[in-house]
Amino acid sequence: MRLAMIALAALSLTACREESKADALAALPVGTEWQVREIAGQPVAAEVSVTLARSDESTITGNSGCNRYNGRIETREGKLHISALAGTRMMCPPAQMEAEQAFHSTIGRVDQARLNGATLELLTGETVVIRAEK
Repeated sequence: MRLAMIALAALSLTACREESKADALAALPVGTEWQVREIAGQPVAAEVSVTLARSDESTITGNSGCNRYNGRIETREGKLHISALAGTRMMCPPAQMEAEQAFHSTIGRVDQARLNGATLELLTGETVVIRAEK
């Protein structure tokens, strides 16, 4: 009986762990494009478009201010992992290039995503580093 209880408890913990891994991407449904409004605590200039979307289960795409980008997104041990982004290499006006540099230096540190009302929050630990809206 005791062995059966231990096995049941272990199975329950495994199920919870698998659920938390799936939840890491729940805030980023495939096909939804988000407009990034804030990066590292600084607002994105109104004339600059920074976007984020999951084009399929394991790919993120968008515009990083000046250039288009794409990269891999997955969960590892219940946390988000975003690979180095690949993208085009155009030059743009300073405001766009500043937003792009901030986005690229921040997105790779993201390890969690959550919805706060209609706002997508990407976090490093407990700190919100990117905010976006539909």
